[in-house]
Amino acid sequence: MSISKREQFINHVKNGGDTICSPQIGAHAGFDTKLVGKQWISDTTLEDNLSVVGQFDIVPLINVGCNFKSCIDMQWKCTKSKKNGDTITSEHILETPVGNLTRKEVETKIKGTFQTKYAIKNKEDFKVMEYYISALCDVDFTEVTNKTREISQQVGGKGALSVQWPVQPYEFFCFPDTVETVFLHNDYLERCQKIMNDIVEIDKKLFKAVALGGADFIFLGAPAAEMVSPYIYEKLIVPYSQIVTEAAHEQGLLVYSHICSPIEPFLTKGYYNQMGIDLFETLSPPPVGNIISLEDAFSKIDPNICTRGNIGLDVLLNGTTNDVREKTFEIIESAIGRKHIVAASDYMFYNTKEENVRAMADAVTEYYS
Repeated sequence: MSISKREQFINHVKNGGDTICSPQIGAHAGFDTKLVGKQWISDTTLEDNLSVVGQFDIVPLINVGCNFKSCIDMQWKCTKSKKNGDTITSEHILETPVGNLTRKEVETKIKGTFQTKYAIKNKEDFKVMEYYISALCDVDFTEVTNKTREISQQVGGKGALSVQWPVQPYEFFCFPDTVETVFLHNDYLERCQKIMNDIVEIDKKLFKAVALGGADFIFLGAPAAEMVSPYIYEKLIVPYSQIVTEAAHEQGLLVYSHICSPIEPFLTKGYYNQMGIDLFETLSPPPVGNIISLEDAFSKIDPNICTRGNIGLDVLLNGTTNDVREKTFEIIESAIGRKHIVAASDYMFYNTKEENVRAMADAVTEYYS
């Protein structure tokens, strides 16, 4: 009896077996945008994503965002939006009784959307974020369950479903940028821990909401080595990750973590082994990441953690189909005896070569034929 691709992906993460192929398509990186003939990545829909992953002999993980902030009365409002050739600039304001926050974004055709101004920049902004997160603690997330159920039914058996929001309490729902986040934790540690505890409670409610809606995974982010120190991992990221992953597991959810840049020395120090992760990506050597080798990385990561990767985006963008084929065989050989999924080093950009993605999938099939 055949099983669905959704069941196949979940079973592989839990139990392993012959290596499967699951390149990262989606998450507004642009590859699926190109294949459906669009240029503005923000126009890409779930239907587009499902259409594209269905064109390859792969076992997909469908990663979608969770718009849980729509459940609160205080909404981000777009006050300015301007299209100028290949760019769209926008400004969003959040109004609260204790003050307002402003963030700005720019979307460039083909390249996607980037924040040019984050909401939190100083002590006064910090108190607005505290108010907003405190208010979220009282929100009913039934709407999230209903939306997740709708998405889950749309995905069906075509792939496993991962639902994403800033689960990591350290990140403060991504209101500040990476540098400002470090300063806030350093300058206001007691206040920050109160906020993190509130975010844990919000996460727990959201885990239940998306689990009831039919999600398979939640996405747990974590800063890479060029962004934070081992101290922050030991004092804030690892302990809080353990709390939220345990809560996710209690709801029957698996935990997916993606870090697409340098992960050493955190890998050697064993931090990822301690965080409660079920699926981790990516173990990438230079120029994409900084591991010594795939074999060395496998010797350091818990074999109970399923890993995913590791064909560099540089190879998929610039290499030949034969380069990809040989690299795929090399990865499969290195991963024998491990729970591993052949994929890319990151979600694939707009200009990734379609023939190289197909070569990756075909090579996995060829290896086991």
